[in-house]
Amino acid sequence: MLAGTAGILPALLFAAAIANEQPPSCASAPPWGMPTVTDGAATDIACHAGYVSAVDRATKEVRWVAYELTGPHTLGCFPRTGLTFKVDPLVPAEDQGRASDYAGSGYDLGHMAPNEDFAWDADEQRDTFSMANVAPQLPGLNRQGWERGEEYVRAWALARGDVEVYVGPVMAPTMGAIGADKLPVPSAFFKVVVDRRTAELVDFVMPQKAIAKGELSPWLSSLADVEAAAHVTLPVPSGAREAAKPWDADLSIWRVQHRKACP
Repeated sequence: MLAGTAGILPALLFAAAIANEQPPSCASAPPWGMPTVTDGAATDIACHAGYVSAVDRATKEVRWVAYELTGPHTLGCFPRTGLTFKVDPLVPAEDQGRASDYAGSGYDLGHMAPNEDFAWDADEQRDTFSMANVAPQLPGLNRQGWERGEEYVRAWALARGDVEVYVGPVMAPTMGAIGADKLPVPSAFFKVVVDRRTAELVDFVMPQKAIAKGELSPWLSSLADVEAAAHVTLPVPSGAREAAKPWDADLSIWRVQHRKACP
């Protein structure tokens, strides 16, 4: 080794590692490992008790969120009253947007990991109101078609017992930017749901437009297309089988169970 270079290689390896930084231990990490971004973007990892997310340092916006959802956790009763989005303490403040960026923009602060999936625990629900768990969504998507997709995921978790969820924005092409931080507006949003027992998965992508509540079939995608569009690699089990159509789910069953749990 050349004189004076003994410390260069470790330093270079360290610099490469933190470009897509992953903490050594994260209780909320997916069982098969962390997702990664594939376009070279440097990210900060926010490792919360209930979910883990990656925030793009350049755009100040979330790239992916991963969390586990069990059947019992879909029946939480804590209300979201009084909860507001805040800068995430686990990510450098300068690498995040602000709730004020959304004011007057015409876009909602769209949860990626939905608060209702964490309403079984007040602290974990509060953690979802984080700028490391949000992206601009049109109200006609966030409160309609996308919300219906979230309801289906809860019904699947209740029926199947335990699912792993990967969710995030599709950033290219973007639809402009909002706020003082120039947060890019995603062109679409993806969700990949994995049945941990059967290693089956369902993928869907919804474009950034008003979508009425309805079936998920029109938005069914594939893991390869999701990963290519969002520039991520998702750690699904080796040999996982993709469903040819969204899993059967009776939303009324979940609603009845939820009403019983939360009279």
